[in-house]
Amino acid sequence: MMSGTLKRIPRILLVMAFICCTRSFADYEYPWVTAQGSRGSDNLQATKYNFTAVLADLTKPKKVMAGPRLVSRQYSRLVVSTGSSVNLNCTVEEAGNVSVTWTRGNVVLAVNKFRYTSDERFSPLHETGFSDHSLHFTHVQPEDSGFFQCHVGTVPEQVAEVKLIVVDAYSVIFGSSDVSVAAGGTLYLLCMVLQVSDIPDYILWYHNSQVIDYSRSSISVKIEEETRSSELQVRNINYTDAGNYTCVPSNATPAFVSIAVFKDINKKFGPPQKCDDCVLFIQLGATFAFFTLSFVVAFCVHSRNHKPRRWIEHHLSDLYLPSGVDKSL
Repeated sequence: MMSGTLKRIPRILLVMAFICCTRSFADYEYPWVTAQGSRGSDNLQATKYNFTAVLADLTKPKKVMAGPRLVSRQYSRLVVSTGSSVNLNCTVEEAGNVSVTWTRGNVVLAVNKFRYTSDERFSPLHETGFSDHSLHFTHVQPEDSGFFQCHVGTVPEQVAEVKLIVVDAYSVIFGSSDVSVAAGGTLYLLCMVLQVSDIPDYILWYHNSQVIDYSRSSISVKIEEETRSSELQVRNINYTDAGNYTCVPSNATPAFVSIAVFKDINKKFGPPQKCDDCVLFIQLGATFAFFTLSFVVAFCVHSRNHKPRRWIEHHLSDLYLPSGVDKSL
């Protein structure tokens, strides 16, 4: 009797908890309550949702606002390198007689196709009859970073904002900053321009303070525009080629490396011998010998662990032993 009562206690507790929760949530504002204070379910019972009408409305052509309208993004972000040029985009369709003004803070830079600032780096690109009202900005500097606004003189006013970020481009020469090359050898230097938005107009190489002699037959320079890089190769280098080599791009800070030329006492003069095939055969032979030795060692270890036991079991089976003697080891 007592055990049956205990079994009913959890059920009784659940019923009491349900009743308490129901009363406590009686005045709860459900998420689907409408602005008038009535639940949305009451309205759904009175009206039916017409999916056909909604789909038909989607197929109707959208009405385009008449008059001047700004079609550029209301906010954009541009990252450019120091010394480069950039176009601040602003497209206004059907501008008519409405003015389009570029500002930076409280400073007016341009209105329509006229420049209002004394900074000659700015030039508006607008032509009468076209929707492009972009502003061209040349030779940008890190202090030029900030927000630029394109204002369309409508009511209410339409504004497009451009955030300009100017970073310092720099160049690097891969490898150590101090390089030693044996006399008669070949020097390879690779310079790459990083954080640059425009292709450099040029990448010059300097030896000490002078531009290297590109007409010299032992010197060759290869420039890759896609990677913004330049490769310098100096063949049959001699002691006069030692010193500082500097990579100077047109739109980035330069990079330099120090080159030392030493005498290779181990160098054997005469025609070079082609030993590429010899090295290949030596590598293949060493690999084959390693795997063969590994196989032999593994086979010996395996045989040592299993062969004695099998041999003893085989010969004990041929011997006569009295009954009751355990033949297993």
